[in-house]
Amino acid sequence: MASAVWQKLQANAEAMKGTHLRELLKDEGRNSSMFVEAENFVLDYCREKVTQETMGLLQELATVMDVEGKKKGFFAGSKINETEGRAVLHHALRAPKDKVINVDGKNVVPEVHTVLDAMKAFSEKVRSGSFVGYTGKPLTNVVCIGIGGSYLGVEFVFEALKTYPDAAKAAAGRTLKFLANVDPIDVKRALDGLSAETTLVIVISKTFTTAETMLNARTLKAWIVKELGDEAAVSKHVVACSTALPKTKAFGIDDANVFGFWDWVGGRFSVCSAVGVLPLALQYGFDTVRQFLDGAAAMDRHFETAPPAQNLPTLMALLTVWNATCLGYEGYAVLPYCQALVRFVAHIQQLDMESNGKRVQMDGTTCPTSTGAIYFGEPGTNGQHSFYQLMHQGRTIPADFIGFKKSQNPVHLTGEPVSNHDELMSNFFAQPDALALGKTAAECKAEGVPDNLVEHKVFTGDRPSLSLLLPICSPHYLGALLALYEHRTAVQGWVWGINSFDQWGVELGKVLGVKVRKFLGEAREGAGDASGFQRPTQKLLASMLSCPLGAPGGGRCTITACKAREIFDSRGNPTVEVDLCTETQLFRAAVPSGASTGIYEALELRDGDKSRLLGKGVLKAVDNVNKLIAPKLIGMDVFQQAAIDKIMVEVLDGTKNEWGWSKSKLGANAVLAVSMAVCRAGAAASRMPLYQYIAKLSGKPMDKFVMPVPSFNVINGGSHAGNRLACQEFMILPTGASSFKHAMQVGAEVYHTLKGVIKKKYGQDACNV
Repeated sequence: MASAVWQKLQANAEAMKGTHLRELLKDEGRNSSMFVEAENFVLDYCREKVTQETMGLLQELATVMDVEGKKKGFFAGSKINETEGRAVLHHALRAPKDKVINVDGKNVVPEVHTVLDAMKAFSEKVRSGSFVGYTGKPLTNVVCIGIGGSYLGVEFVFEALKTYPDAAKAAAGRTLKFLANVDPIDVKRALDGLSAETTLVIVISKTFTTAETMLNARTLKAWIVKELGDEAAVSKHVVACSTALPKTKAFGIDDANVFGFWDWVGGRFSVCSAVGVLPLALQYGFDTVRQFLDGAAAMDRHFETAPPAQNLPTLMALLTVWNATCLGYEGYAVLPYCQALVRFVAHIQQLDMESNGKRVQMDGTTCPTSTGAIYFGEPGTNGQHSFYQLMHQGRTIPADFIGFKKSQNPVHLTGEPVSNHDELMSNFFAQPDALALGKTAAECKAEGVPDNLVEHKVFTGDRPSLSLLLPICSPHYLGALLALYEHRTAVQGWVWGINSFDQWGVELGKVLGVKVRKFLGEAREGAGDASGFQRPTQKLLASMLSCPLGAPGGGRCTITACKAREIFDSRGNPTVEVDLCTETQLFRAAVPSGASTGIYEALELRDGDKSRLLGKGVLKAVDNVNKLIAPKLIGMDVFQQAAIDKIMVEVLDGTKNEWGWSKSKLGANAVLAVSMAVCRAGAAASRMPLYQYIAKLSGKPMDKFVMPVPSFNVINGGSHAGNRLACQEFMILPTGASSFKHAMQVGAEVYHTLKGVIKKKYGQDACNV
């Protein structure tokens, strides 16, 4: 039966494609029937390419697809999310206390209000200063960690209320920031200007396992512990919206500061749960949030009770189905003429595209029609100077124009013909007409447009849109607007026969992401098997890994060659020198001949030539660099210092003595020379002095690490070389010297004295600079 209605709609669509909106708009009876007022909203959809017959067919389709029946199940708590076996009850989050909504025989409304009361109490304690941070300071800054539905909708409401006078007054002296992207840049942006002492972190994750969210949570936990110096500070600075109490407790969060929500709340429908209520109440006060929830509840009642022909969510949903499926328009623009709605479209993108971007119906059969649309948009006149050119003279893109009768911040300058808000709204009213009516060649010529420009200035028109006019961008009407689009999304799904409340499409990328994450972790340590990826992916991964981890400007610092040779030091003793090449530079490093080449190591690294001084095994060490170490380093980047050192010492060498890793298989002189060459390359790529780069690698404060005088790096054979000194190398830094020359004198005196003591006590001259 549904297919028969679809066929009638397709036939009607063909007729509408041949009927210009100029003609349709001449019918005043039609136009009046498409002007709907409810809940102080005005919906005008006369600029859609529909007739009253079209709307009748769309209502017939809704009847055939049992939209009213599904709506009743939605409000009754039936498990309409069949693929996941769940009810869909975001409307219960704003239901009055006396409402009864049963799930599995239990009324969920009392539990909703228990959590609301707990959030009200907690937010008031934080805002009043009775709940303070670890050092006793008030918590005036909040960072909200969540992604997708745990972020976009909340940010939309936060931004929309920022300039509403009552909300702005309530938020004085407070900040609310969001950390959603796992990109570490987002961490820096979120923490910019914040002090851990006055910052409260909200971690939003129902299961406390969302990969991106939990990495960000651990990052901010580490920041708090580092700044405040005590793990105990976590319980005073981190709270959660979650149901995983064992995990939140293990994280260090007090059970009393964990605010739950339920599996019948989908992420993109969760703004009215703890996900949105807690951060918004902390910022704007619970009274503001209560107004927002009441506005959403008002739209819920309208959606539940209004007849289909006067039902705002139903009408908007049917028109979207008509545009996307029957007329075949793939794009959809949401155009709020209000800067406060700067993040509204981002939320609608997720709300609609994640809900209705489906290829199969609820029963698993392939959808017989297209579903969903590609959403985009921008507030007000900003969009006009961005993508409206395409909308007017390029592709046909249906649009929702959203405006407000009053501004949050009215301005009317003396001498100006209209207020700033009326200037904005002039465009709100003009653009839908321009899209619908267009401009003909005859009209252009009548205006005196030169013949060679006429076609350039023709607007074909016939581009559909609807207009939505609200009283003011207040908490109440923001809640109603949110609920309107939530229900619009649901009705579309019911008409298409799909499940708008699951999101299997996001799973595959996550699964593959785990595989890539594992590979990158191993690759950064010098291992990693990329053979399981597609060849193009392997090439991309190789390119990614060739990029330095932190090089300014993203310069390329991949190791392209590494070659060792034997040289002789100033005393005529053989030692190892290494040339290390990147794509742009050569770096050279050598170690003193005495570096870990004593008699014990000589026994293991004999080069077969007993005439060589002490048989130090230098040629063997050189061979180890060229044949064993270099092949492993090619393709790595110079910022992988720790991974490179680990490969050499623990993987390729692997020998130990009583002091730890002995490096006696490869030769410490080989390992040290390669390591220093890599370090020099990293320092050069970072554009910082070598000593400062070493400080960075070791986690020391670079701004305090200075070397005002010469340093003397003293190397002795160590215990494994026959002398019984525990240390292998140490530094003489004569910081008390009065001048550079004096420092040289002091350092030389200390060194020669030390050398004499070692030789006298142990009978060996194993110490050199």
